[in-house]
Amino acid sequence: MRRALAIAHILMLATLAVAQTKEADSRSAQVDALMSRWSQGRTPGAAVIIIKDGEVLYRKGYGLANLESGTSISPATPFDIASVAKQFTAMAVMMLVERGKLSYTDSPAKFFPELAPFAQQVSIRHLLNHTSGLPDYSIYWKEGEKLNRDHARHTSEDVLKFLAQQKKLNFAPGEKWEYSNSGYVVLALIVGKVSGQPFPQFLKENIFTPLGMNGTYVYDEAHAQANAAIGYVQKDSSFKQADWNPHNLIYGDGRFMSTVEDLYKWDQALYTEKLVKARTLREAFTSGALNDGTKVNYGFGWGMGKYLGLPFVSHSGGEDGFVAQLLRLPEQKFSVIVLSNFEQLTPAYAIANRITSIYLADKLTRPATFKPEAQDLKSYAGIYKLYDLAIKISFEDGALWLTPPQGKKARLVPSALDEFFAEGSNGETTFGFTRNARGAVTGLALLYQNGVFLQRQQR
Repeated sequence: MRRALAIAHILMLATLAVAQTKEADSRSAQVDALMSRWSQGRTPGAAVIIIKDGEVLYRKGYGLANLESGTSISPATPFDIASVAKQFTAMAVMMLVERGKLSYTDSPAKFFPELAPFAQQVSIRHLLNHTSGLPDYSIYWKEGEKLNRDHARHTSEDVLKFLAQQKKLNFAPGEKWEYSNSGYVVLALIVGKVSGQPFPQFLKENIFTPLGMNGTYVYDEAHAQANAAIGYVQKDSSFKQADWNPHNLIYGDGRFMSTVEDLYKWDQALYTEKLVKARTLREAFTSGALNDGTKVNYGFGWGMGKYLGLPFVSHSGGEDGFVAQLLRLPEQKFSVIVLSNFEQLTPAYAIANRITSIYLADKLTRPATFKPEAQDLKSYAGIYKLYDLAIKISFEDGALWLTPPQGKKARLVPSALDEFFAEGSNGETTFGFTRNARGAVTGLALLYQNGVFLQRQQR
């Protein structure tokens, strides 16, 4: 997904929590109220599905899939799920590992010798965890410019060529966590090479068809579905089609079309051994670690954390007019899936979290205040970066403050050792500081948003 989007909306949950104050008659009515903006007039919108103990508690579409034709969104409408696709790529890798055709210690250079000069020490596990150091092609290509310019054709092989031209990694494998779409493109290419099948075909035969996910497909110009949603952005007071390139055929990191109904089937399959054994799947939901032992809150295509005391795994997505969120709380057997065709929708993860608060209110734990010593608070101060985006943590007037790239700074209220919540968010916007094996503060994780980890900069 676009990590800039996650950082730019870093305090959106606090705003959402304050705005949602009116008590509704029922939980479904509260969700309707939350989504009411997208059920009025000719607007793009979203599809939402809520699952508990294997049963669908709520499914509904809001707004229009196509403003020009007037087609409404339904739970069967296909959306571009963007980076939510990464969990399917990871599953394909896990299947091949379980079948003995791959190892997590294999280097991508084993399959693509052109990467050998600088990627010999990179492993498949590094690629899955986003700790490889491979440069992200979408950043270097200036996402939305080269990829969409003149709607030229781009393929996964183009990404491989780009990587082969690099002289070095961004950092030594395992030294940092840095989200890289390139890693998942390479993983998809490895799946194709090892399986002997095109990546889309492997997924269809091994995942989509066995699970009955008939509305899900890896995007292909020849097989695009007519009922698929069109992505929109807002310019001034009107909605315009996003510059979504139909000739972008880069796979593995995104470019999947799916529906909330199909993702419900996927969600339920993850409680079973239909695809891989439980011990294999467990790796996907286990945090990777840096060389110094720092946990990165990201497994194999899934981010992880706690939401008001409840462990979750999830992933967000955002791409040219589309946003997506798949949130799972496995211990509660509760999931929320939000797919939207409006790029500026209130962050999908914020909507999913708010829905969780509605349905699991009696299970949530609002953080109590915790009073560390002033000297301990000072130890968190510093600059934390993800790519070129920086968050400042400062100690002022006896309190810790967070200053995002955009917007006003927020006071951080301590709730436990290394854990804080934004003042005014009712505990829903939570942050966790990470430490290495020596106990030094090394990073900042957004505990309410999957896989967003910022590295502390050296002083």
